[in-house]
Amino acid sequence: MFIFTSLFGGTENEARLMSMLAHEMTHVILRHGTHEACKRLGLQVIWNLLGAAAAAQNPGAAELSRVGLGLGENSLILHFSREAESEADALGSRMMAEARYNPFEMARFFEKLASRGNQAIQFFSDHPSPENRERAIEAEIRALTKRDYGFETGDFARAKSEVAELPPPGAAASAVGLLGAATGPCIYG
Repeated sequence: MFIFTSLFGGTENEARLMSMLAHEMTHVILRHGTHEACKRLGLQVIWNLLGAAAAAQNPGAAELSRVGLGLGENSLILHFSREAESEADALGSRMMAEARYNPFEMARFFEKLASRGNQAIQFFSDHPSPENRERAIEAEIRALTKRDYGFETGDFARAKSEVAELPPPGAAASAVGLLGAATGPCIYG
């Protein structure tokens, strides 16, 4: 996993940072990337067969059918992605609770996103809206056995300070590649 330094700037405490790590670990654990790739490949095979059949019937309608089938594929993939995001939120919040980090910090992260106006219309997004995510996470947490959620290593302030002292993205970041240059340096773990 990679942690981009900008994530430290956007998190107020260790539990909130851990909520994002738990969420991303859940994607790996549940093999969401593999599932999405397989779904996309399967849909592309189906769409190509349907497009070829439409072209055989009416060559002029082939392009129109490709556009329509592409829109259908994208709406199905977006739905699958929203499901994967919701699963990662639910299991990630459970992982946080098991580790005694405050799982409500994951909900607070999405509350912060919603307050900043980072909300696409959910139908057109591959992620659920931050408000819906916040509510779903809180419901998930309420179903858990009550625990003491006060765990912190005490290293967050030091780590955040060290990250703040890193050189700004630039010449060093270009060695990381386009992704690193676009988002800043990252810490490998």
